[in-house]
Amino acid sequence: MTRTQASPDSKRARKTAWQREQRRQFKEQNGYSTTAHYGAGTNRGAVLERDGHACVKCGMTDEQHKARWDRPITVDHISKDRSDNRMSNLQTLCLTCHGRKDLIARLRVRKRDQYADQIRAGRTAGLTYQQIAEQTGLSIGSVWKVMNGASK
Repeated sequence: MTRTQASPDSKRARKTAWQREQRRQFKEQNGYSTTAHYGAGTNRGAVLERDGHACVKCGMTDEQHKARWDRPITVDHISKDRSDNRMSNLQTLCLTCHGRKDLIARLRVRKRDQYADQIRAGRTAGLTYQQIAEQTGLSIGSVWKVMNGASK
């Protein structure tokens, strides 16, 4: 191999280093990653501007979001179709609201409610919170909430 020809490995290494630097500069300049940018079909900035840089559900601002989670506020696909990047299908959501929206309905049901009678019976029988938690697959906190009348 001559001096003017670089090995494929060194070309790949230079390309990878260049790509990393481009992504780093983009994040530094824009405050969010290229993945987030392209995930919204390059409309992220326009969506944030349209929505006032705040969650459309709860009103949390991008600055509050960064302070709380150390990351920028999210842009959500309303229809859950990530290939549909029309402005009308995109909205600004904080992580909490985004999670609530996308969480499967069956996962929103509190499991502890299903086991309330079993938890109370276990305590009456002298079992510890830990033992009940292990039997039911719940956390100790969930067992405690049932036993102490915590609201749903």
